[in-house]
Amino acid sequence: METSEGVFAVMKEMDLTTLEIFLSPRKNALLMRGMKEWDDDLDFSRYTTDFSYLDMLTADFRAMNTEELTKVFNNLGLKGYLEKIEELIRQGRHEGIDFFYHKRKDVRMAFCKHSVILGIRNRQHAIRAGAMRRHEPNEPELDVLIDGLNLSRAMTYKNAVAAIPYGGCKTVVQCSPVKLDDLETIGFISYVSDRCRNFPGADMGLDEAMVDVIHEKFTQNFIGGTKSPLVSTGTPTAYGEYIATKQACDFVYCSPDLAGRTIALQGLGHVGYPLAEYFLKDGAKLIVSDIDLGKVKKLQDQFGTDTVNFVKPDDIYTVVADSFSPCAMGGIITEERIPKFKFKIIIGSANNQLKATSKEAEIYLAKRVAEAGILFVEGWAHNTGGVIAAALLWQLQEEATVEQLWPMIELPCSNNFRALLEQSRKTGKTPTEQVYENVEAMIYSNPKFHVNP
Repeated sequence: METSEGVFAVMKEMDLTTLEIFLSPRKNALLMRGMKEWDDDLDFSRYTTDFSYLDMLTADFRAMNTEELTKVFNNLGLKGYLEKIEELIRQGRHEGIDFFYHKRKDVRMAFCKHSVILGIRNRQHAIRAGAMRRHEPNEPELDVLIDGLNLSRAMTYKNAVAAIPYGGCKTVVQCSPVKLDDLETIGFISYVSDRCRNFPGADMGLDEAMVDVIHEKFTQNFIGGTKSPLVSTGTPTAYGEYIATKQACDFVYCSPDLAGRTIALQGLGHVGYPLAEYFLKDGAKLIVSDIDLGKVKKLQDQFGTDTVNFVKPDDIYTVVADSFSPCAMGGIITEERIPKFKFKIIIGSANNQLKATSKEAEIYLAKRVAEAGILFVEGWAHNTGGVIAAALLWQLQEEATVEQLWPMIELPCSNNFRALLEQSRKTGKTPTEQVYENVEAMIYSNPKFHVNP
């Protein structure tokens, strides 16, 4: 696909490999730098064999400053586009975005940086944690960036809730599906990951098998893979959502027992399927939706059609249930849908469940949900099992065990989550508003760091 509009159009026009957009706390201004840092014929399949992320990779290095790049954006008719990116960065209190462009393979990567404060003093190579996900080449660039920025902000808060000493980030990759023998693309992805000083794992569009190749050929700074000593991060995420749901039921229905409860579950993927198993083994009845009917049939074959009822994807929002677990796409809680919901609890693993791009917009929608008589808590406040597993893997590597993992998940997802619900009841604030207040005090109240306003 031609990079006809956006940041990568500027990079293509000026023959740049990297472009950084960041807010300067000192000047309270958007600053940029663009660079030509490697030759177009550089073979990234030789990354870590012939060169590292610290090497100078071209004899013709050059750089552009903010004034020069701003003129290029303006000349390409992208002045408003750049202003929109600045608005998004300011809204989310992000530190910025680093762009990396592999022109020959048309691989476009954006490293979305929220806050580094939690990770700046942890004395480890990685100072941020956040997974890496792939988007199709023809998706609008701005939509991809919004996804990355929303998720990177959520990762900062999720890491804080889980007491993990890393800042938040998210890497979004626009490219065609990556084949496991495409060492050029996988090498480039590995190079960018190492350079950004984070430890990503697989996410949508980039699977665990690719992590195996990265470990074998390039770097150990990815976590997970099929040979990981811990189960896939989907299972610990599901476990955290399961125990958070039990606490929510106890809070609303005065009992954590799920036997006889009806739970609507959207998505039977790497989190939704094990979560469904947890619910069903506890005696709940499920109403499920998924575009993959094979997963639905597998679950029904395992537990019976009497306890697993299927509805079409669009119908899941209007079923009658005690609790709703969104475990698929984000942006599903909209102002138009809220009056149609017929459940008292929404607790699920989907990222960015509220259709919003800022904290203020999320709090507004969370209040609308509360006014409808529904207990809802922003996903990052309880969707921490996966990142806890990732941090344990990063820190202990092959010595990490499942026995160490489960208690680490139970503290934030059960005990601390219940304390949040009780606190919100005392203050009269929605749990989402309350958890934002609690976590931002943890992140932004350190006087030794100057943070973006």
